[in-house]
Amino acid sequence: MLAELLDRLLYRHPFEGASARRYARKERPAFEALDDRILDGLGLDGARTFLDLGCGPATLVQRVRERHPDLCVIAIDPSRDFASAPGVLRARGEALPLADRSIDVALCLSSIRHVQDRRATLRELRRVVRGRLVIVELDPEADARRIAAHASRLDGALLRRVFGPLVVKTAPTARAVARLAAEAGFTQLSLRADPIQPVYVLELR
Repeated sequence: MLAELLDRLLYRHPFEGASARRYARKERPAFEALDDRILDGLGLDGARTFLDLGCGPATLVQRVRERHPDLCVIAIDPSRDFASAPGVLRARGEALPLADRSIDVALCLSSIRHVQDRRATLRELRRVVRGRLVIVELDPEADARRIAAHASRLDGALLRRVFGPLVVKTAPTARAVARLAAEAGFTQLSLRADPIQPVYVLELR
C-alpha cells in the first residue's frame, strides 16, 4: 500500500536539523491544549516515575514538571537536536538506557511512528514499564473535521495542504500498534479518539 511505503520512506527516523526546527516552531504548537487533555487522563498522582519517549522539544515534559513537581520525569529523544536541551537524554526507543520495570507511566506522543523498529521499541517499553504505557498517535481514520482543526493551525500553506494526505493518512493505525503491543506483552486497557485533534489515545498495561 502507498501509505505503508510512505511511512517507511518518510517517517521512520528522528527529526534532525531543519526538520527538527520546523517541527518545534511550526508543527508542534498546532497541538495546542492536547497536552493538558492527555495529562488530565493520565492519572499521575500515584506515580513515581514518568517517561516521555520521543519527547521532541519537551513541550509536554515541561507541563508534566509544572503540574507534578515531585514526579521523576525522564525525557528521551533520539534526535541530537532535541537531546541537546537540558534534561533530555539521547537514546533510541529500541535500546532504552533504563532499568527493568523502572517506569510507572510511559508516554509516546506522536513518536511511535518515527522509531525505526516499532516491534523492538515496544518490547523495550514492555521491559522498562511496570505500570502503564499510553500511545498518542495521529489517527489515519480521523474525520475531516479533526484533521482540519489541526491543519488550520499549522504555519505554512504547504504544511496545511499536505498534513491530511501525507502526514495523518500515513500514520500507523491504532489496530496495528495495538497488535504489536500485544506481541510485546502489553494488554490493551482502552482506546479513544481525542475530540479535537486527529489523534487516538491507546492505553496499555
